[in-house]
Amino acid sequence: MLRRSLFLAACCVSLVTCQPAGTTQPPPDQPADTPTSPSETAADTGAAPAPTGDAPADDPGATNPEAGGEDGTTPDENNTAGLAPATTQEEAHVSRSVGVEGGVVVLWPRIIPRDIVPENRDLAAALQKHVRHVVEKNLPGRQIDFRPEPERVCPRQGCTSMSVGTLLSRHKQGCLVLALISRPGQAPVKIVPWAGDVKLKNDTVGFREYPEEQITVADYIPCSSLLSTMDKKEPQVAEALKAAAPPVSQ
Repeated sequence: MLRRSLFLAACCVSLVTCQPAGTTQPPPDQPADTPTSPSETAADTGAAPAPTGDAPADDPGATNPEAGGEDGTTPDENNTAGLAPATTQEEAHVSRSVGVEGGVVVLWPRIIPRDIVPENRDLAAALQKHVRHVVEKNLPGRQIDFRPEPERVCPRQGCTSMSVGTLLSRHKQGCLVLALISRPGQAPVKIVPWAGDVKLKNDTVGFREYPEEQITVADYIPCSSLLSTMDKKEPQVAEALKAAAPPVSQ
């Protein structure tokens, strides 16, 4: 009897040691190691699938805050213009024409802050037409190249014609306008206050540099009276136009 008990105990020990500790037998109808796909894992955990790649470096929607409009900074409590523009999309605003020798390129207005561009297109168009009128009156006989939106700057090699643009700054119902006048080529740009009150750090800015970096706004004028107010300072603008205009070839 004792011998049989020892024999049975030995058999039980043998059965236990034949299977590795901690192993659990799977149910008969389910494999032990069923592979799980990444999509199934994401669905079970609620996580989004991993991206297939990074956004392109030149994707304006991913890397450029100007893609949907221009810098949205507004003047501070001291009315400082301080509106550093973005640069990655500037080429979209380059004139497709350089004009002709002895002519005038009238550029589309530069509008700041940039997020107000869409709702100020009509005002910008009226301003550009007024600039054309002033050019025709003070530089008669010059061929005028009237550039459409958004062409507001000459190409990197400069324009063949002299160029005339404007900077329109708006804060609520207040407006400010400066004339931007340049000789042909890569010449500096003359800044001439035209409507509103500003303090200029310099009255010129380098070719294709940002004129708003040179101004501090002291006071705006009502946008509703913008064009009529510009008439009062037209003599200063006319003087700058005549100084920048090359001689008419005979």
